[in-house]
Order: sequence, then structure tokens, then C-alpha cells
Amino acid sequence: MKYQLDKSQIDDTPCAALYRSNTEYFPPATIGCFIMSDEWNEQALFELKQKVKADILVGLQIDDYDHEGLDIVEAVIKCQPNEVNDVVELLNVRSASTIIGIDVIDVIHLLECGNSFQFVHTSAKGEPEADMVKSATHKLMSQLEKAHDTKGVLIGMESKQSLPIEAFAYIGDAVEGLLSNTGESIYYRSSMIDEPNFFHLKAIYIED
Repeated sequence: MKYQLDKSQIDDTPCAALYRSNTEYFPPATIGCFIMSDEWNEQALFELKQKVKADILVGLQIDDYDHEGLDIVEAVIKCQPNEVNDVVELLNVRSASTIIGIDVIDVIHLLECGNSFQFVHTSAKGEPEADMVKSATHKLMSQLEKAHDTKGVLIGMESKQSLPIEAFAYIGDAVEGLLSNTGESIYYRSSMIDEPNFFHLKAIYIED
């Protein structure tokens, strides 16, 4: 159960949940995530989608192999093995604060805009908060440079306390200034973490 979400999220019926092929308990979720290197096949995924009543299935690709024959999968997000929970938590918008709240329908709309996605993230530690925001934003922009033509991106912000509106504006201006398209979909979410003096930025963007 290496990538099992914590119990509180399961009890709250998360918008997104991670499912493993070697387990029998499948809590319901609107977005069903699975690791593509696990022993899944088309029939097993079809049954999973029906059982958990998921509107969309998202494959998390943690290797370099070209996984074929999974037509039931609506989107593939590329990430590292140690980033799996980060991706699922980013998609789980129900845990977002009300400062910047997006609906799960927004996330589904983004995932339906492409087939292949990439996950990137960065963080900053220390004080003051404004410096952490600027440092993390600068590092994230360097990772998003190759995505300047993307059709869509989801940005997640995590901090110990609610960010001031100036921080949101700084991040938004940086993201929107980097992207060169005029019709791209950009979504933001903000959530609280129990890590003092830490600020995290996470993003998934459409590759194709």
C-alpha cells in the first residue's frame, strides 16, 4: 500500500483517488487514478470505473515505456514514482481551500483537453513568506518554459496559512506571462499544509 491516500481523504470521499490492482477495497471517487506499470488491463479498468463510479480514469506513467491498449484511459500524467501522491492530491480539489476554489468539473475539463500531461513541482523554505513565493515561482517557471505553448495547466499552491492576494497575483502574472497561447485553460487551487515556513507549487500541463 505504498501510495495509499490517508484515511481522512478516503472517509471524505475524495474527488480523486489512487487505486492499486492488488487491492480489493476501492473507495468511490470522481477521478480514478492508477499506476500504469501495475497489472491493469482494459477489462480490469472498465470494472474499476464502473465500481467506483468514476467519470474519468487517469493513468500515472512513472516509467519510460509506451503503454498501449488502454483505450478506456482518458488522460495520462507523467511523473516520478515518488510524485504519485502529489499528483493525486493536486487533482483532489475537494481538499482545496475556499480562497481559490475550483470544482472537480474544472479538473475534468482540463484533462479532457489533452491526452498526455506532465507533472512538475517545486518548493521553497524559510522566511519571509513573500520571498518563498517568489523563489518557488521562479523555479516553477523555469520548469514550465518548455510548456509555453500548452493548451492547459493546473497550478496548485500549498502553504501553512492562507496566502495574501498579492501572492496569488504574483503567481498568476508569472504563469500567464509565460504562456504564449490566447485560448489556454488555466486553473489555480490553494490548500493548507502542516509545514511551517514551507511553500509548495505543483502543476500539471498538457504536452500534446
